[in-house]
Amino acid sequence: MRLAAAAPLVFGAAVMVAAEFVVIGLIPSIIADLRLSPAQAGSLITVFALSSALLGPPLVAAATRLPATFVLAGALLPFAANLLLLVVPDFPLLLLLLLRVLQGAALPLFMSRAGVQLGGGGNGQGIALLYVGVTLGGTLSPPAGSFMAGEFGWRLPVAAIGALALAGIIACLAGSFDAKPDRTSAPWRLLARPTLRRHLLLSTLAFAAMFTGFSYAGLLLRHAGFVGDDVTLALLAFGAAGLGGNWLAGKLASRALAGTAISALLTAMAALTLGTGPFVAGVVIVIWGAAHAAGFVFCQVRVMDAAPEAPGFAGSLNISAANIGIAIGSLGGGKAIEAGGVTGASAAACVIALLAVGVALTWPNSNVIQTSS
Repeated sequence: MRLAAAAPLVFGAAVMVAAEFVVIGLIPSIIADLRLSPAQAGSLITVFALSSALLGPPLVAAATRLPATFVLAGALLPFAANLLLLVVPDFPLLLLLLLRVLQGAALPLFMSRAGVQLGGGGNGQGIALLYVGVTLGGTLSPPAGSFMAGEFGWRLPVAAIGALALAGIIACLAGSFDAKPDRTSAPWRLLARPTLRRHLLLSTLAFAAMFTGFSYAGLLLRHAGFVGDDVTLALLAFGAAGLGGNWLAGKLASRALAGTAISALLTAMAALTLGTGPFVAGVVIVIWGAAHAAGFVFCQVRVMDAAPEAPGFAGSLNISAANIGIAIGSLGGGKAIEAGGVTGASAAACVIALLAVGVALTWPNSNVIQTSS
């Protein structure tokens, strides 16, 4: 697919992932405004992630034969609903959580169909292109949200994502996409494969390790000595490094198994060593950002490659596994902070990362360093 034709997919992915992770930059403002604990504020991430994990694959299976344009534009509708915050300033927290549920369910629907459009299984470069949007949305939305929340309140950046989603709907409706349905009428049978289940377990552990720390990046950076605009600049550096990690992961897609384990371990170690000094912190942020973005690509490529006859559904299963990991990480990180302070989240991330490395090192019938099979 040409770059111009892929643009609506990359843009839509960026908007959706921005909606999921902008909360990371808003958590300090949400805690202060709504008087919540870190774990309670982190539930805004957890709810989205669990909805994506539980509701995404059934939606993807049901929508397999629907036109791509309809699926892609329809998946963006719950995100455009963020615009309601402009007309209902006192939007109840319960309704906000409900909106997060709808958005979480729509994310795998969009990402799986977009992933198939950009090449499906075996095309690491195509997946890496899609994940440029994921990287931009996931790494730039926290600092942008943090800045906007500081100036205008946390509701405005949420509504701004709604406006971007509306633009994404228009772009998808104007786009031209190929019909590439999965080549199986019983996608759920993929879960009977031990290798695929092992891939999904590895994705869950990798994302849990990544997000035990990253869900509270704002708090970790403040603990490391970053204040005011320095936090925003640090998160921007994280995002810029993520683009490099995304590119590298696309080049090393054939080694996605080793890449997943290494990425998880590097993100956890980076979070743990963040507070060791200003210079070290700068280097750590670059490594953290690159490894974090690479982990997204490696996990998606691994799982889609494991089911070439149904890459779209397999991709949705990976997104579900990843979001279970995100939910575990955001919830566990919040509890670890409450129990042992900010550094508790970093220590917990390292423990989970070591579990991910253990799964990769004990992979049957494969050389971890060379292959993702």
